[in-house]
Amino acid sequence: MNLQNKMLKSNQGFTMQDLVVAILILMLFVGTIGSVYLAVYEVQIDTKLDSVATLFAVQIVEYIDKISYDEVENGMEQKIRQEFSIPNSFGIQIQVSNYEPEANSQDIIKEVKVTITYTFNENDRNITINRLKIKEA
Repeated sequence: MNLQNKMLKSNQGFTMQDLVVAILILMLFVGTIGSVYLAVYEVQIDTKLDSVATLFAVQIVEYIDKISYDEVENGMEQKIRQEFSIPNSFGIQIQVSNYEPEANSQDIIKEVKVTITYTFNENDRNITINRLKIKEA
């Protein structure tokens, strides 16, 4: 019984050195885990912005496919921004030009270039889709 009493009396708690080592190890893991969470969050936001910009570009191209040949022209950006409720944080640029691979073409094909731009982490990004619009008969 004397041996058990001696064992209990010697285990009186943690020393200051034990606490300092435990706190340092805890801080190391919390910092590492926090930086991993931040990196995952940034990748998730970047992916979401990229998919939203791609969605807007596809919607615009599909809209251009639906409207008539004569309605497709430069300067459509404001109308499309209102049509699809695109926020001002996304830039829209639509370039329409005549597509003439041969010299004897008769202006029946337009080349449409849709570019959506946005900024993430001070980096400019853009999504570009090229499409041909053919005059209906």
